[in-house]
Amino acid sequence: MRTHVFRLLVLLGAGFAAALVAKWYFTAESFYEFGHYRGRSVAEIAAHEPVYKTSAYCQACHGERHAQWSAANHKTVACEVCHGPAQKHPQEGKLPIPADTRRLCTLCHEHMAERPRTQPQIDLAQHGAGQQCAACHNPHAPKLAGVVPALSGDLAAGKKRHAESCAGCHGAEGISPNDTWPNLAGQNATYLVRILGAYRSGAQTDVMMSPVAQALSEAEIQNLAAYYAGLSCKSAVCAKAPGDGAAGKVLAKNCAACHGETGIGSNPAWPDIAAQKAVYLANTLKAFRAGLRKDPMMAGVVRGLSDADIANLAAYYAAQSCGKKS
Repeated sequence: MRTHVFRLLVLLGAGFAAALVAKWYFTAESFYEFGHYRGRSVAEIAAHEPVYKTSAYCQACHGERHAQWSAANHKTVACEVCHGPAQKHPQEGKLPIPADTRRLCTLCHEHMAERPRTQPQIDLAQHGAGQQCAACHNPHAPKLAGVVPALSGDLAAGKKRHAESCAGCHGAEGISPNDTWPNLAGQNATYLVRILGAYRSGAQTDVMMSPVAQALSEAEIQNLAAYYAGLSCKSAVCAKAPGDGAAGKVLAKNCAACHGETGIGSNPAWPDIAAQKAVYLANTLKAFRAGLRKDPMMAGVVRGLSDADIANLAAYYAAQSCGKKS
């Protein structure tokens, strides 16, 4: 055999022998015990503390938000998708609250041709005027109140029912004589149907309104809504509210997406609050803050407001013109 061939065979044999020794030396003892991996890795992986705790872990401390989330259309989106893994929470600090919700939400909701049509989608250039999504949507229950599809009220019948049951608190023409009760004249009919329906069903509770609404039929609710919506919202000049209207105007920028710049919004399913009673507005905001009135969106909006902030907002909206209602 030629010398160079012999040397090549020796090198190949030495390399093969070295590979066998390396395989024996570096292969874990439990390799291939249960398959093509280390058998001991099963126990090692099982011993790791989970990085993600699932949304059930959040329920003990965040029961109200968990209830909102689990009953709404975001229940398929786990808490940790937005807030990050809860492995070391709360022992080592709070989880982050996303600040740029516009960027976060559009990961799923930006309009794309390839997305299924059943997925709610928005065109960023035409939606929200650049505001953060959380300005209008509660992230835990993001679906906004829908518009009642049809209004079929009878004004004359509504006027008669008003005189029988409602005029004592809300005034002969829908302008309340008591600062703690709201004016209803000129209010959105759609909103009135929605809120009276909520009082009637028990979805919303009030010591005075719940019994009244529970005595109403669906037709009577529609009639009352039509009657109040048709009244003029103009009322006598109210006494100056205790808050600072100028400071309230600054705070009201956070409310404009739903209630308009001056308290008259574009969605008829939400109430107009321009020229509303300041005391009533302040009491209502405090009730939302305390959880006495239930609304996922409003609960998030008022959570950080002080009593002074609430008084200022109430003063600002009470001083605005309610505008002409038709």
